[in-house]
Amino acid sequence: MDGQTKIDRDLFYRMLHRTVASQDQVPFSTLPWTPYIHLAIFVHRVDGLPPGLYMLVRDKTQRSGLEAACTRVASWVRAPGCPEEVDLWCLSQSDTRRTAQAVSCTQDIASDGCFSLGMVAEFERPLNHYGPWFYPRLFWEAGAIGQVLYLEAEAAGIRSTGIGCYFDDAMHEILGLEDTVYQDLYHFTVGGAVEDTRLTTLQAYSDLP
Repeated sequence: MDGQTKIDRDLFYRMLHRTVASQDQVPFSTLPWTPYIHLAIFVHRVDGLPPGLYMLVRDKTQRSGLEAACTRVASWVRAPGCPEEVDLWCLSQSDTRRTAQAVSCTQDIASDGCFSLGMVAEFERPLNHYGPWFYPRLFWEAGAIGQVLYLEAEAAGIRSTGIGCYFDDAMHEILGLEDTVYQDLYHFTVGGAVEDTRLTTLQAYSDLP
């Protein structure tokens, strides 16, 4: 990521709205359960929105439980100008670039994008209800969210990428998650891409006429 690209607040909210699960919209209509994953977002470069740590609650019925679990968050303040259908809350206002970088295995992509995030799943309840086999299903939901963000970033003329290396315990400490009721499952970042010139792209099927 280039560490310079910005997006405006309306675009940011539109992207988040696309990640809110809906039973009648693909890809979330393919998941036969209520949402379990919420987004802890490090906002870096969104015009009209103060930098800081935010939480997108993808299922409003879980807001009170999530608030209670985040013991290090003093207050939840509704994000300015946020549409009603996007349940986004500001947990703190600060420059979170170094924090975002640190929790994603010190990778620059987490701090140099417009925003990065951790996908925080309600963990114990679905596993207790369905059984251990449901564990990979939580990653299915995380993957669906990531695919939506990939498409939204491309449509906006920017780029995005999943972050496979991250420190879940560090993310839990930031939020004050003290048990496994909620679990950090995956990280992601969105911003202006810098092409890696070390990589070589070859023409597909070059041996065909």
